[in-house]
Amino acid sequence: MEVKKVLSVGKRLQTILEEAEKESQQKLGDAKRRSEELVNKAKAEAEEKKSKAQRGAGIDDLVKAEENRAKKEAEKIKAQYQQKIEAIKKLPKKKRDTSVDLIIKEVLP
Repeated sequence: MEVKKVLSVGKRLQTILEEAEKESQQKLGDAKRRSEELVNKAKAEAEEKKSKAQRGAGIDDLVKAEENRAKKEAEKIKAQYQQKIEAIKKLPKKKRDTSVDLIIKEVLP
């Protein structure tokens, strides 16, 4: 009878040990999956931030290029107006005054 009790206790211990091993394997698997999810999430966030940073840098470069283009265009227009001013200054004063009077009469009835 004592041997049966020992065998019975041994079987119970074996069952408990197997259940504990299964449970630990399950917890280990859950922990591994969770850690992989966290790592993947962190990688995705880092990639998104990197992408946004790259787009931001690209936008800054584009804005600077457009600003430079606009400045060059403004300088070109300013030079054209400067030439027109010089041409008007070369006209005789009487002709300029007549032109100004005509413009004023057309604009202000």
